Amino acid sequence: MDSKEIKREILKINNYLKECLWMDFEIVRMDGNHILVSGRIDRSYNDFAIDIDFGMPYFVSSLMYWELNDTKPFISLVKGKNEEYFIDKYRVEEGNYIFQINAEDFENPPILIISNEIHCKILDSKPFGDS
Repeated sequence: MDSKEIKREILKINNYLKECLWMDFEIVRMDGNHILVSGRIDRSYNDFAIDIDFGMPYFVSSLMYWELNDTKPFISLVKGKNEEYFIDKYRVEEGNYIFQINAEDFENPPILIISNEIHCKILDSKPFGDS
């Protein structure tokens, strides 16, 4: 994926979650080809509202379960000195993007996923009804 497509998917995710009152997230599947992060309005609720698929993961450091922090964008790309640090430390290969995900009760993003693509699927456009 090119950077425009990546930014488009990030915007789609953040815009959707901006409209949500809350959301519980978890890593649903993780293997050498994909990391699937899914969110739903409550962990006791069976149906997911959003799936975020990170293709061809290179690195992951994450909680298994977390809650949406609605005071910050959910996902963003690591840039600047932090990006340089991660590229050097983890020998990130060209073509990969460094994603950071915010979570409730954490000052800094506790979730870091490095992969070469991201795809978002909105499964429920109005998880809280029309309110």
